[in-house]
Order: sequence, then C-alpha cells, then structure tokens
Amino acid sequence: MTTWHQPTPGPIATLTPPTQMRELVRNLRTHAARHDDTAWLHPAPNAERRPIPSLSQDLLDAIGVVGLATPRSVGESHLLRPLTHLIHGPVRHLLIDDVALLPTYALDELHQCALIARTQLWLVLDTGDQPPARGTGRTRHQHAADILEWVTATSTTLAPDQLLTTWAARPQATPQCETRSQTWWYAPLPPGPAPVACLDHEATANDTTSTPRITCLLAGMRRALTGGTVAPATARQRLIELTDHPDITVADRWALAAAGRDLYTPGIDALTQTHPGSHRVALRDVAPDATTIHVRGTARPVGPMRRPALARLRTSRQLAGALPAEPIDGIFHLEPGVRPSRTRR
Repeated sequence: MTTWHQPTPGPIATLTPPTQMRELVRNLRTHAARHDDTAWLHPAPNAERRPIPSLSQDLLDAIGVVGLATPRSVGESHLLRPLTHLIHGPVRHLLIDDVALLPTYALDELHQCALIARTQLWLVLDTGDQPPARGTGRTRHQHAADILEWVTATSTTLAPDQLLTTWAARPQATPQCETRSQTWWYAPLPPGPAPVACLDHEATANDTTSTPRITCLLAGMRRALTGGTVAPATARQRLIELTDHPDITVADRWALAAAGRDLYTPGIDALTQTHPGSHRVALRDVAPDATTIHVRGTARPVGPMRRPALARLRTSRQLAGALPAEPIDGIFHLEPGVRPSRTRR
C-alpha cells in the first residue's frame, strides 16, 4: 500500500503568482488543519534584524510548544530549542508561507532541523513578494533572487494546483482528537471537570509516558494554530488556566511541563525527584529514552511521567555538543554553574 506522500530529503516548494496566493493559503490551511502531525509557520517580519531568534519563537508557536514559561530568545542564535521538540514531538509536516521573509542562512538552519527531525518542509513562495532585506547587504531584488535560487537548488517544485490537490487527497487519521471551536479558546473555563477530552486514541491510551487528554489537547492546539483560529498567546493562557484546574492530575502537569519552552527546569526536576544529587550525573548516565539513570554505578528507573521532560533535556545537551562525560546540568551553550552574560551590544 502506497502512502499519500513519499518523504523527500529536500523541501517541497510551490512558486505561486500573487493573484493565487491568498486563495492557495486559505485552502491549504483548511486541509492542513485536519491533521495532528502538521504545523503551519508564518514567519514574522524581523524588525530587530535577528532572523534566527525570531524564527525560533515562530517555530515554537507553530508546532504548539507555547508552553508555560515566558518565551526566551536572548542569546539563542540557533534553532536547538524547537529542534528538540521536533525530535520528540509528533510534527512530521511543516508548511511555511511568506518564505521570502527569511534570509537564505535562516532557511539553511530550518532545512537542517527538518533533516535531523525527519520532518518534511513544504514551502509556499509568492513570486511577486520582495520584502525588505535589512541587515543582509542586499537590495530587495537581490534578496528575492537569492531566495528563488535557494528554493530552486534544494526543493522539489510543484505547481500550486498540484500542491493543493496533494493535500486535499490526504486521508484523515481516525479516530481523531476532539477539535475545539474558536469560542472555546477565548471563553472562560466552565466549572466542573477539566474540559480536556480525548476520543480514545489507541496509541495514546497505551502510552505510559504521557496522558491521552494532554496529548489530544496539544494536537487540537496545533490544528487551531494551523487553521488560524487561535493566537499562540491565547493558547498559552489557556494552558496556564488548565494547570490551575483542580481536575488536572500530576501526570497532566508533567506532560504540560515537558511540552513547554523551558527544557531545563522540568528535566532537572525529573532527575532530582528520581534520586538526590542525580542532577550531577553525566550525559552518558542517562538512557536515550530516559527510562533509567546511573547514579554511582547503579541503574535507577525513572518514573514514566517524568521521562518526556528528561529525554528532552538529554537531547538538548546532545544537540549543544556536550560530550558523554560532561554533566547533564546545562542548557545549550551555557556551562553548569555559569550565569549567562549580558547581551553584547
């Protein structure tokens, strides 16, 4: 049996005339919002001339990692945080419109993330779009030519109608988590049980490292973000409200914490609650799936609900280039016990 789409190592792009752009994006969003493993990225204009940190935050929002903490971009000139969540998350298709807003080196970073996380990139390029190219030393025309050259060299090109037909023909997974209306995201939470339901996904029901209703809540959030029915800030606020709900369990809180932007705190909490002093263990002492940690030569099991947070912390340290003998008590380019310096002017 053949699948609806054969993954390719490079992006799949469509060069869209300006007259077709609005209709294509509207219809494509509708089709993409039917699937839990799909996210839509709309790059924000980079007023501060910092494309990578801005892209990192936009990508976190797109894949539903709105989390419980304030977004952090200072000092992160990389995409390691969203890459960690892509590796451990269900997103396997990432659609990006207004590609011309990104410089080519940002597209290179995004392409590398997709290759590592085994995520298919779908690029929608407006052929008439020539946004400002501030900070690149290029004119608008040169910037647009650079983007077109990058897309042509790396991507498989589809016509707009062919791209839309491909997504319209994609079979929808069943059963599916409950889809929330636009009103649900903005209305106050009603009294009673927490309104987080799952339509009994067999996979999530048998998953001992997560809670089915939080898995479905995050899936519904991605679909809402893809469809454009909720803003990321609103989704973040709803998650905060749910963490304070009396019906939310400890396992639910762990699942929400693991899905947040803060990779360090939940991972260290999982270590210290497993064994005192275990936050000083080396990277090699933590199993890749975070099922066990080795403390003084003894393997100690990690509770199922703590594993996702710990696995993400381990992955973030690996992506940052930490050696197996180095401590896991760190995040990205920061060393353990070293306070981050102020942003250089």
